[in-house]
Amino acid sequence: MAQTNPETSEMSALGRLTGIFTSPRQVFQSIDRKPTWLVPFLVTCVIAIALQFLLMDIGMKDQLARMGRQDIPAEQMEQIEARMQGPMKYLGIPFIPIGTLVVWAVVGGLLLLGSNSILGGNTTFKKMFSLVAWTSLIGIVGGILKSVLIYMKGTTRGVTTSLATLLPTPEVGETPGILYRLLSKLDIFTIWQLILWIIGLSVINKFDNKKSASLVIGLWIIWIVLSVALGGLFSRFTG
Repeated sequence: MAQTNPETSEMSALGRLTGIFTSPRQVFQSIDRKPTWLVPFLVTCVIAIALQFLLMDIGMKDQLARMGRQDIPAEQMEQIEARMQGPMKYLGIPFIPIGTLVVWAVVGGLLLLGSNSILGGNTTFKKMFSLVAWTSLIGIVGGILKSVLIYMKGTTRGVTTSLATLLPTPEVGETPGILYRLLSKLDIFTIWQLILWIIGLSVINKFDNKKSASLVIGLWIIWIVLSVALGGLFSRFTG
């Protein structure tokens, strides 16, 4: 009588939800056999929308405070605040599921391109998309933690899980310096997710971790350079 090999038995969705935190390598082995993304997508959207509603008024207050530092006439500020208090503040909600899928697709595509074209792998977009989807749950945990801190503090200013917490928080309307922007990219949950990408790529592509790390860290450095540089440029244009 044939026996089921516990190492190759398929993980349930609940098993993957807990395993991505406790035994990620087993989750990636399961993804390699059967890539899925719907469960982490639903979890991500539900939690992100809930947090959006929770922090909506705080975010709007901070945005108005930043605008108040600009030379905007009082009458115009009142009109802006009235619009923001209306249905306009809910416009971002429908873009959460759309934006989630777009970001996952872009990141998954970059990992696929790097794996197959640069490192000589032979995987599929479906597996890379699934890898990004399940590891995004790490970011959700970080989002929940930061949202709790924001809610308790009553403002988004100075709330971070990155090394930027070592520097003074920029004043309202002040453009963060390059060091602050750089340290803000060194987020504990981002680094955690990057480590999981390295492990996941090594499992799915049958690479060693060093080979996967060269791709993931390389892409991350490029992202940091671009985001820090463009962030400063964008701040100059927007004030």
